Amino acid sequence: MPIPLPNLDDRSYADLTAQAQALIPSLDPAWTNYNPSDPGITLVELLAWLTEMLLFQVNQVPPASTEKFLKLLNGPDWVRPPSMSLDAAIRLTILGVRERYRAVTADDYEWLALNAWPQSAEAGQLPGGGKLARVHCIPRRNLAAIDPAVRSAEAPAHMSLVVVPEPEPPPGDGSLYDALWRFFDERRTLTTRHHVVGPAYLPVQISANLALHDDAPPYQTLTDAHQALAAFYDPLTGGPAQEGWPFGRAVYASEASAVLERVSLVDYVEDVQVTAPGAPDRVQADDSGNPVTVVLDADELVQLSATPLVAYDVRGQHYSEP
Repeated sequence: MPIPLPNLDDRSYADLTAQAQALIPSLDPAWTNYNPSDPGITLVELLAWLTEMLLFQVNQVPPASTEKFLKLLNGPDWVRPPSMSLDAAIRLTILGVRERYRAVTADDYEWLALNAWPQSAEAGQLPGGGKLARVHCIPRRNLAAIDPAVRSAEAPAHMSLVVVPEPEPPPGDGSLYDALWRFFDERRTLTTRHHVVGPAYLPVQISANLALHDDAPPYQTLTDAHQALAAFYDPLTGGPAQEGWPFGRAVYASEASAVLERVSLVDYVEDVQVTAPGAPDRVQADDSGNPVTVVLDADELVQLSATPLVAYDVRGQHYSEP
């Protein structure tokens, strides 16, 4: 189906004559005879007829002009293949013009990384096609800096793209990040300094006491609880939307408690605590001093380091995994 061209001017003969007659009282108040027999009205109708013909011609773009327009949009070397119709060439050109190319906003970087990058020649030269599982763009941050203070500070004109490759590259292999940097170097705005890095993982520990139903197998229930937590905080399939744990989303004891309470044969959950063994400054406590929140940076994901869960049955006997 050909793409409909816009109507540059849709005024008809009747519209033009009505507009002209509406101006007569303000331009010549003494002119009161608007009948077709009046010579002035005859001239107005003649000019309206001529104008309508000119408007009709304005809306008609000849094929030769269309070819010139297509060459302007596609480049001077563009030539329409003989087997391609003019309507098909117009459609392909408009789709190409509408395709996102320039990386300006954070959404542009993420869209291009997930949609344009896999189709690029650079990605095809990498093992596995340079496949990306997730991407997250953080504006005004230089996450490629070595100094932690510089990474966490605001950096105007910087744009950092955090990518989660699939599969993870071997340690020290930066070919994917270098190729992505070159890919965006052609698409960034002139004043933007862009960086491509991998995600940072913050080890988080969750502890809790699980009260079991009287018919619950303790060790199997503990295993199910561990798996439920691992699934909820998974970087690729976890999170509330099951699209991967959101970058920079804090870990709350209340959410961990809700996950554990949904485990089959768990009656209720007590003493849920979330901590970060390697980063105690990230832990926030409640009024009683219990750690209830672990704060993550914008480029960080959760890595469950340990889940020391304890289960006890209706007789008060405690169970913990060896």
